[in-house]
Amino acid sequence: MALISETFDNGSNGGDPNKKPEELHKNPQEEEENKNDKPIKEEEEEVENLLPVFTRYIPEDIAESILLLVPRCHYPKLSLFCRSFHNVISSPGLYQRRLQLGLTEPVLYALIRFPLASFNPSWFILNHDVPRNISLRLSEISSAPPMSPMKPESAVVTIGYNMYVIGGCDEPDQPTSNVFVIDCRFHRCSSLPGMQRARRSAAAGVIDKKIYVIGGCEQIDDNWIEVFDVETGIWSSVAGPYEYNSSMVGGGFMTSVVMQEKIYMLDPECCLTYEPRQGTWQSWGFGSELKRSWHQSSCVVEDFLCSINSCIASIYLYLSVYDPNDMFWRGLALNNGVSGLPSLNYNGCKLANVSGKLVILNNTGNDVWCIEIALERSTRTTWDGHIEIDGRVVSRSQVLTSMNSPFVDLAHFVTF
Repeated sequence: MALISETFDNGSNGGDPNKKPEELHKNPQEEEENKNDKPIKEEEEEVENLLPVFTRYIPEDIAESILLLVPRCHYPKLSLFCRSFHNVISSPGLYQRRLQLGLTEPVLYALIRFPLASFNPSWFILNHDVPRNISLRLSEISSAPPMSPMKPESAVVTIGYNMYVIGGCDEPDQPTSNVFVIDCRFHRCSSLPGMQRARRSAAAGVIDKKIYVIGGCEQIDDNWIEVFDVETGIWSSVAGPYEYNSSMVGGGFMTSVVMQEKIYMLDPECCLTYEPRQGTWQSWGFGSELKRSWHQSSCVVEDFLCSINSCIASIYLYLSVYDPNDMFWRGLALNNGVSGLPSLNYNGCKLANVSGKLVILNNTGNDVWCIEIALERSTRTTWDGHIEIDGRVVSRSQVLTSMNSPFVDLAHFVTF
């Protein structure tokens, strides 16, 4: 079981948290005389109370009942309380029960680089649904063995508590067919069967519990699209025709999302969609409405495509929303909390859908901010009759500070 590193306060009462403040000022001689007067039975009880908590026993069925009622962010500390808690937290059974009872929680994972300190990025975790009296903080994950290193230009998708890392570049700058899965409950990484093609900057999306991987390779033939069945663990090819020629080096895409059961893909010159159930394609050129404001920093929330936009007035916080029903972009008008929000870093923002809300991880110099926004359709319309989308700022927190200029490479959320 991998635990998030935490520091514990042993108290300020002389290093013994069990001491009362008045006991700290007792006369040493008086304390020694009192000690000699203690009955042997009391001394034995005192020694027993000082034994490590880890030796105490709680039946594991009772431990599970207790832990089901506790927010998951407390599990790292609780696993140190006693062996029963440790065993239950380390077993898949607890998380299966949480799923059955509808007690799963969203957890945001972020891959962050520190250019001034190290080239290799580090994994961080943000427990989103924490009690209001606990500050949101990004905590670095310490695990043995370490979580999978994220290769450049990998595609990443999540299903439940699993994060799938697909393809990317090996040294020296060569695409790979390798696929890994990270079990985020325990931060364990394992290899999956490789793809038939090596891919970099591929588009990827999950539909009907199957992972579709598109492009990321130069030659377009009958295995340009591959699909991975999560239940059987088998890759298969999807036959063409594809009617597409990538303008990116290596045949990849800038980004991709799943919206209305279709995979939307962005390359430097056009946008296109693939609908796996019918095998149909649709494309839009450089001057299209969809291409106009779609940026790599994007995600889908409530079937709206949300994207960073550097060309819109600051009153909209540089966010644009695309409705695929009317195929129109509009600025996201924030109806509260505009003042005091940090300016969004056009190249350093990462967007994620966390429990139906838009969550932005935004690095501003030495800080990383987390901004949570709820989207809702407005009663207002634009000058040409389109319904506006409002954004309500739910929370904003400074979640990481470092003198090594943190840069967010990736943000994905899982549930468990």
